[in-house]
Amino acid sequence: MRRRSFLQLVGLGAAAVAVPAGVAYSASVEDALAGIILHEFHFLKIDRTGVDEFVADYYKRTGANQQFFLNVKTKAYYLLKIDSERSQLVRTLTTLYLLSTDFFLNRMDERKEVKYLGWYNPHKTPCANPFSALYYPPAAS
Repeated sequence: MRRRSFLQLVGLGAAAVAVPAGVAYSASVEDALAGIILHEFHFLKIDRTGVDEFVADYYKRTGANQQFFLNVKTKAYYLLKIDSERSQLVRTLTTLYLLSTDFFLNRMDERKEVKYLGWYNPHKTPCANPFSALYYPPAAS
């Protein structure tokens, strides 16, 4: 092995170790989850304290704080700005957040501030049907 090839291999190995370690200790997982939600719904007016409450409930109810790999993955998605089209984790998180807010109760009005109501449980708090005719203005004749 030539010296140049060896140095390139050592450099790649060091980067392979440093990147996951940097992701693991870069930002808190709570900030990463909140950042994913805020990035995905950048066009909505979102109550930041409600997002923080949702993240706390998410950890309490799903046990995500005990899963190291999931935490590293969440931080990486946050840092790389991965959206819901490219990640099932982001899609699930953002869907659960929207169902836990008053977004559908406010008829999906993007001008109103979206506030967190409480953890969404389909058995206790069924979501109003977002495809109902009640949510859309009458058709113009």
